[in-house]
Amino acid sequence: MDKVKTGELIAAARKEKNLTQKELAQRLHVSDRAVSKWERGAGFPDVGLLEPLAAALDLNVLDLLRGERETGTEPEGTVRQLITLLVQQTRERTRRRWSQILGGTLALLLAGFVLFGILDYSGAFLREVSMEVPAVVYNESGEAVGETTVGIDGTITIFGKRSYVGRFAIGCVEPTCREDTTARIRWDAMWPGAQDILFSRPGEFLSLGLDQMLYITESMESFGLRLEDGTIIATDACYVPLLTSGYYYSIRPVFSNQF
Repeated sequence: MDKVKTGELIAAARKEKNLTQKELAQRLHVSDRAVSKWERGAGFPDVGLLEPLAAALDLNVLDLLRGERETGTEPEGTVRQLITLLVQQTRERTRRRWSQILGGTLALLLAGFVLFGILDYSGAFLREVSMEVPAVVYNESGEAVGETTVGIDGTITIFGKRSYVGRFAIGCVEPTCREDTTARIRWDAMWPGAQDILFSRPGEFLSLGLDQMLYITESMESFGLRLEDGTIIATDACYVPLLTSGYYYSIRPVFSNQF
């Protein structure tokens, strides 16, 4: 097939029919730029367009394939059957290609889920934490009245919503130091910037005399919380006015000297 000869034939036949490139394009449901491309020999009509293009220009499909008109009798029916077969094969190849792409995508997704499960099970999304943090004890008026330490041993979830599970033993609050007591801290617990702490032991949740809401950085080296009797345990005095205000502010405190 000679694209240049076919293009010249298309242009000549279109002009004989007094059709513009745009009008021919509209009949074939393609752009006029496509028609221009064919006529310049820069491209060849898709195999699925050969029959409608030939019909629009009063040509035979073989004329388009050869790039010239033939006056003799042509096996047009056979050619049309061949074109139909080629179109079907093209569509079948396209379907197979998309099936392969879809199958490959699903396989990758499945592999991703399996890998995620393996990593999650192996603890790849957990970070171990173990530290003893000094803190100051403040009375309900905000005055420093003593010191204590908080023992932290557990794991932080570093994928998705961050949380901590493990020991959060406040030295001056004896029930939090018991061996079977586990703390769970959630960042963005109920809304963005809201942190809370819950204590539990097998089979039950415990209040242990602490307010549920607290302030704590994600490094867990800086925090402030309040007991139900108004006592405040904090690593930094800046938490005191927040905890004595009677209102929980949705903030995420970050202190440069803690990182």
